[in-house]
Amino acid sequence: MKKLFPYLCALGLGIAFSFLLFKGEDFSLKEVFSENITATAFQLGVFNNEISALQLKNKYEGAIMMKEDDVYRVYYSILTNPAVITKMEKYLSEQKINYYLKTITVKDSNLIKALNEYEKTMIEGSDSVLTSVNKLITSSYGGGV
Repeated sequence: MKKLFPYLCALGLGIAFSFLLFKGEDFSLKEVFSENITATAFQLGVFNNEISALQLKNKYEGAIMMKEDDVYRVYYSILTNPAVITKMEKYLSEQKINYYLKTITVKDSNLIKALNEYEKTMIEGSDSVLTSVNKLITSSYGGGV
C-alpha cells in the first residue's frame, strides 16, 4: 500500500488541478471525440444575405448552402477523393460553371458517411452518375460543416 499511495496522490492532485483549470471552459466531450475529415468543396458563391444565396443554390440542383462566419456559402459539391475531385473539375469546366476550390473541415456525420459510401462510385461512372451521386452525397448534409 505504501508504494501505491504516491501514485494515488499524484492522480488525485492531477484531477483536482485539471478540474480547477478547466472549470470555466466551454467544451464538450462530444466535440473532442467527434470525427472530422478534410474535404475539397466546390464553392459557387459567398453572400451576405440568405436570399441571394438561396437563389444561386436553387439554380443548381444538389447544391447546398451553409452559413459560416456570418456569410452564406453555396457549394456545388464536397469531395475527398483526388480522382473524383479532378473529374468534378473537368465536368464543371465543360458545363461552364464557375467555382472556387476551398479546403474545408467536415464535421457532419451524415455527410462523412455518404462520402465514405458513395464517392468511389463516381470515379468510373459517366457524367450522369457523377451528378446523381453528387446529389445523393449533398442531400445527406445535415448542417455540421
